[in-house]
Amino acid sequence: MKDQIKLLCCDIDGTLLNAKRDIAPETADAINKLPADFPVILASSRMPSAMYYLQEKLNRIDSPIISYNGGLVLDTDGTKLRSNTVSLDFLATVIEHQIKYDYNISTYCTDTWRTAHVDYWTLREIRSTRVEPVLTPINEHIAILKEIDEQPHKIMCMGSPRALDSLIDVLQNKHGDEAHFYRSKDVYVEITPKNIDKSTALNELIENKYKLTLDQVIAFGDNFNDTTMIKTVGFGVAVANATQEVKDVADYVSAFTNKEHAVAKTLEEFILN
Repeated sequence: MKDQIKLLCCDIDGTLLNAKRDIAPETADAINKLPADFPVILASSRMPSAMYYLQEKLNRIDSPIISYNGGLVLDTDGTKLRSNTVSLDFLATVIEHQIKYDYNISTYCTDTWRTAHVDYWTLREIRSTRVEPVLTPINEHIAILKEIDEQPHKIMCMGSPRALDSLIDVLQNKHGDEAHFYRSKDVYVEITPKNIDKSTALNELIENKYKLTLDQVIAFGDNFNDTTMIKTVGFGVAVANATQEVKDVADYVSAFTNKEHAVAKTLEEFILN
């Protein structure tokens, strides 16, 4: 195992971070014991700025990142290695639907988060990601994106389950299979381009940048958007708090949760020992 594995890829929320939504000293210590030339790739639904400070805490600022569940892959200098977006027509349908309901619409274009105002949902995201949004009136949102020639890498809607259920029905009826809908909770829906995932992005990245294959990767995850990655790498690890779907495809299910330093303990047992 130790000789086979040449790269680590890790999900962030629910996997890498502890109860304080931060890097535990135990986790940082374990990763710092890996060789300096051992790539450590963070793969998340987060925006880049919500990942960079975690790279700094792990002393891995020289590593590329996989953001928006694979929709945007950035090299160490910020160069876009992969970029997939949702159309502005699709965003227009979301905005039109939101008029009848009360939920937060947030767009993420490259490394900018835009939302209309600071509300309960915005404050939650600020606390979780340590990133501030650019406040953008909802009726000006599309015009501003057209002006700068940007489309969303991710649209996130936060609000009542009933409103979000209705939104998904409308989008599926009007736009078919243009996008993927991910419900981490019933009050969240993350909308990303169709046919992107962490596994596809990771495979393309490591093949081109490191000349490695997925069977040389150890990966950690906890939720549905980690499933293909955990299934396809050489050693896929589900933390104890992972969904059953992730556990079912994992090579190893940790006895420990993210709050109990599952990543650190697994590295110590299989890679560092």
